[in-house]
Amino acid sequence: MIVRFLSAVLPLITIYQFSFVVKLIESKSPLEPIIWSVVWIFVVRLLDNFLRIKSTTRLDHVISNISFDVHNFFLSDLKTQDKEERHAIIQAVRNFADAVIISLRLIKQPGVDSLVSLIVIPSILFFLDFQIFILTISYILVYYFIDNYTTQRYSHLKDILNTKTETYYAKLQDSNDYDLEQVTYTRHHRRLTRWSNTEWFTLQNIAVFFYSLILLYLITLVNQGTKEISDLVLIIGYVSQTQTLLNSLSEIKDSFADMFVGLEHLAKNTQVSAINLDDLI
Repeated sequence: MIVRFLSAVLPLITIYQFSFVVKLIESKSPLEPIIWSVVWIFVVRLLDNFLRIKSTTRLDHVISNISFDVHNFFLSDLKTQDKEERHAIIQAVRNFADAVIISLRLIKQPGVDSLVSLIVIPSILFFLDFQIFILTISYILVYYFIDNYTTQRYSHLKDILNTKTETYYAKLQDSNDYDLEQVTYTRHHRRLTRWSNTEWFTLQNIAVFFYSLILLYLITLVNQGTKEISDLVLIIGYVSQTQTLLNSLSEIKDSFADMFVGLEHLAKNTQVSAINLDDLI
């Protein structure tokens, strides 16, 4: 896990290296130090790729085993009255297991990168330019509160869709008369998709607004001679990374919503597992 966190830091170092190359070009430095700076960027990127692949591959094996553990845990003592009920419960377990695996994979990458960036980038911007730091924190807070609201609505729609999914697959595997269930599933899936599009469109427009505001502020400082172009490249590089990390965290949050909805469906079913899950509802 330490290797994974180290690989998450290296892209932030690359942003600084790139701005340093721009600074050398600005100051009309000899070609040799510029070439060596580019070589070091290449070395850091190679190291990043090596560490990232090494760490994520190990985590893939762990996540794969967790998928089996989830199915075994909930289905080991499953007893149902009929086949339709059994199919519905198995589908509910699949919904939960799929959400768990997707969440873990997102945490593996890019979740770890996002967490590291969320801690490191504001600290860097605080020392580079306090005004940019304030704008970035404002951006993060606005993004968070809007994302929190949209995720609550997403959870409600996902809960309905999971119910329709369980009903559809239960009927599909036990009867040929599943047209109504299919139409109902498709209608609710369309509702969820439309809301996801609205959520993503809103969040990305917030990102564009703050990104443009920060870029305009930096261009003004460059024109005034307060900042160099290399400073603009450095700061805007970290601000761009902020949008990437927030999008990743938003995706993880939606995936967690899927997981909790799936878990609630299992907790409400007394036929699943040998333990009482009432405290999870």
